[in-house]
Amino acid sequence: MQIGDTFYWGDGGHLWVVISDPSCHDGEFIMVNLTKDVFRAGKECELIVGDHRWIREKTYVSFGDAKKVGPKEAVNLEKSIANGVIRTHYPMKPAVLQKIVSAAKESKALPEEYIDFL
Repeated sequence: MQIGDTFYWGDGGHLWVVISDPSCHDGEFIMVNLTKDVFRAGKECELIVGDHRWIREKTYVSFGDAKKVGPKEAVNLEKSIANGVIRTHYPMKPAVLQKIVSAAKESKALPEEYIDFL
């Protein structure tokens, strides 16, 4: 996995975005998901059509659902990608990724211990 990678589980699942660089943290990284549910995610980071090919309408980054992934979990993700359980999507555009990371640093929903990864 690399910063900016995106992927989803099954058809119609949420898009997940790697927002930190695994090579800077001994293989650990933070990932967040995108949702249309503003009540779940809040409005800390809104994305619009054109920000990513996945986005078809106003979408929100759900920092409260962020996950820290370690090297063992990353291997499992890679295996799931290889066997088709998880599907990769286009990488996040650098400018949009920077917008997400900047919002994450200010987020009240992102667990505080994740900030050091950004």
